[in-house]
Amino acid sequence: MPRNFPLVVATLPQHLRTIMKYLPSLALLLAASVLARADLIVEQKMESAAMNGNVTMKIKGDQARMDMPSPAGQATVIMNIKTGEMTTLMHAQKMAMKMNINAMKQQSEALQKQAGIDPTKLEKPKATGVVEKVGEWTAEIYEFNVGSASGKLWVAKDFPNAQAIKDQLQKASAATSGGFDPSKLDVPGMVVKTQMATAGGAMTITLVKALETPVADSEFTLPTGYQEMTIPGAAPK
Repeated sequence: MPRNFPLVVATLPQHLRTIMKYLPSLALLLAASVLARADLIVEQKMESAAMNGNVTMKIKGDQARMDMPSPAGQATVIMNIKTGEMTTLMHAQKMAMKMNINAMKQQSEALQKQAGIDPTKLEKPKATGVVEKVGEWTAEIYEFNVGSASGKLWVAKDFPNAQAIKDQLQKASAATSGGFDPSKLDVPGMVVKTQMATAGGAMTITLVKALETPVADSEFTLPTGYQEMTIPGAAPK
């Protein structure tokens, strides 16, 4: 056990809250950017005040994995949508924090309220008619509002196999984000860029790649040698 273990345990919940703060937003935006059976890998670049770097989501059946930066270093979230099991791995500290998806959804709802997001007031995105180039894709800009939060979506209507990818992402986002219906953010194509402003700050997410490709079962296996820590009030059931 490392000598600074008590300090790590004391600070990790705050780092986890930062991750939790962005999980509902990521899920919401992933839902906008998308029951396919193929495995899926989606990589996006995230830019915000608290989290910057690439976020990669891998989906295989009822299992999902998200690798992302965090204030405490690189983190991984592994979840089983069917069983409700979820583990957050903090790699630098070799910590594994377990909770259940329902508890995460309740936290997501609370964090959405803090950020001024009211999922009951989710409006269907509206086309602006403005077209811009995002990377290799030609995209039309849509605007949307979620309570006091607002944003823009850059939608590529000719993205290959967009609907199958969107259906798979909606399955994961519906299981992890509390209080809203992901289908209400549906748009005719693949979202390749998103900008969103809330009371908690602004963020930009840009698609790097989205591929239907085999994902190994080992991606969802918890590593050995990690110290387990159960989040108070969020123990797996």
